[in-house]
Amino acid sequence: MALTQAFVIGNILTAFRDVVTMPLIAFILLAIFFLGLIYQLFSERVSIIGMLSILSIIVYYAGHLLIGEYNGIVLALFIIGTLFIVVGLFMTGSFLALIGSIIIIVSMVLVSGSALLFSFYILVIIFLAIIEWVIFVKKKKSKLPFLNRLILRDATDAESGYTSFDDRSYLLGETAKTVTPLRPSGTIRYGDERIDAVAEGGYITGDVEVKVIHVEGTRVVVRPLEE
Repeated sequence: MALTQAFVIGNILTAFRDVVTMPLIAFILLAIFFLGLIYQLFSERVSIIGMLSILSIIVYYAGHLLIGEYNGIVLALFIIGTLFIVVGLFMTGSFLALIGSIIIIVSMVLVSGSALLFSFYILVIIFLAIIEWVIFVKKKKSKLPFLNRLILRDATDAESGYTSFDDRSYLLGETAKTVTPLRPSGTIRYGDERIDAVAEGGYITGDVEVKVIHVEGTRVVVRPLEE
């Protein structure tokens, strides 16, 4: 009984390997992975296409690894490439992620057993992926919401509603009064607030009305109001 089950399982695995390693099927699996991955990056949430993308690459590697050639090297390259991508996206930037992508592509070609044919396949798929990327970016004006949410890259600039704790931009164009002489730095009063400021011309006496003409972070530049 056990021998029969082992025989059946062996036949299933052999059939699975033979189907997955067919050049056309392998090309389709790789295309689903790359094109689906780009689609997922432009999606708000995890999508069915994104899950199919991951499933396709698992099936691709599983089928080709059953051949038994370069298994250790291929797995090592895939793991290293994945780590490079993760570290590159979350910590150091896109260059390391690019290196990781190249390493994974090398592992895909190596595990195929037909470097020339699969290199051509990869080039065709990359060309299609570039077209897909351009369509999303140029035509739909899309960003990368899924990736931004994943690695918390929401903008923290003023246009996004964020301001620095010491931002003094609200003072620009306002009128205040010098509390101390500005030689060229000193203190001005705006309402009930005492603010460090710098005189535009180098010196302003105390108790003089001034206008804020420039603000850069916490640096406030003023000139006498009568000028």
